[in-house]
Amino acid sequence: MRIPLFIFAPFKIEFMQKYLILSLLFLEAIIVQSVIAQSKLSPYQKHIDTLASAYYEGRRAGTKGDTLAARYIAQQFANIEKIELLGNYGLQEVSYIEKQSSGATKEVHTFNVVALLKAPVRNNPKQNRIIIGAHYDHEGIKRFRGKKMLHPGADDNASGIAFLIELARELSQNQMDLRQDIIFIAFGAEERGLKGSAYYASHPLLPNEQVKAMVNFDMLGRMQNKGLTIRGLSTAEEAIDIFRALPNPDGLEIVWEMRGNGPTDYSSFYAVGIPAFSFSTRVHKDYHLPGDMPAKINYEGMEMAHRYIMPLINQLAFKKIKLTYTPQN
Repeated sequence: MRIPLFIFAPFKIEFMQKYLILSLLFLEAIIVQSVIAQSKLSPYQKHIDTLASAYYEGRRAGTKGDTLAARYIAQQFANIEKIELLGNYGLQEVSYIEKQSSGATKEVHTFNVVALLKAPVRNNPKQNRIIIGAHYDHEGIKRFRGKKMLHPGADDNASGIAFLIELARELSQNQMDLRQDIIFIAFGAEERGLKGSAYYASHPLLPNEQVKAMVNFDMLGRMQNKGLTIRGLSTAEEAIDIFRALPNPDGLEIVWEMRGNGPTDYSSFYAVGIPAFSFSTRVHKDYHLPGDMPAKINYEGMEMAHRYIMPLINQLAFKKIKLTYTPQN
């Protein structure tokens, strides 16, 4: 006996409705999981992925990519409530003479990106300040194994810039409790011999006399074996006691370097009489090579570095901490 098809019609419609509902629920679950995954991304990743992309051409001082990177950083500071851009919309132009491989010389133009977070006047009537900085330039596009290749500089030093931007955002949320003004600086031409930081130290946009300390970040993105190096502990009499008292919740392997004239931007400020410190997760096999890519960044390591560094920043920013400059012997 042939069973009329209309008998199955209600069943077929009901089955399709259930299938459609289940499909929509499944799709919704995927979307929710995607949103959750996005929310778990490190706040540093956007900046590192951006600055280390081909669009910025490796950020060599004096190139189009260098200028684009400076503008990107200035815009990030401008987007943070209570942050004020200094200079020309956040930019301080830096010029220097560079010798070419041919023996000729050329004038190179780059930038420091400078922003200010002010403490309430009642908390800081003398307008004392600290400087927090990191360089943004890298090696650009240059030959590697016979071919011109992008040197992205994800760790060196897009990681330090990402740390700087997000630290500015974090400190701005407690601006009313600040006891010192904070100057944030992204330095140009560090790779060309600390040109940007040396220029700012000798041509400050706000007087150096009120600057009580400088903290620098250079390569915070490739932590290995929980290693963190701190330079500059000989630059202030109180530094060893301060660093010895810092909590170390993740059990980091801390290495102290005493010298104040190390090969990164903190030394430019020590040279003009300011206690200065620099943090790094150390050199790795991709240092100044095309392999310094965003995919290799250790974001968990950056969070561990943040947990170690923040108690120092909080002391400098929210307390009247004394640091006595110690000249180099």
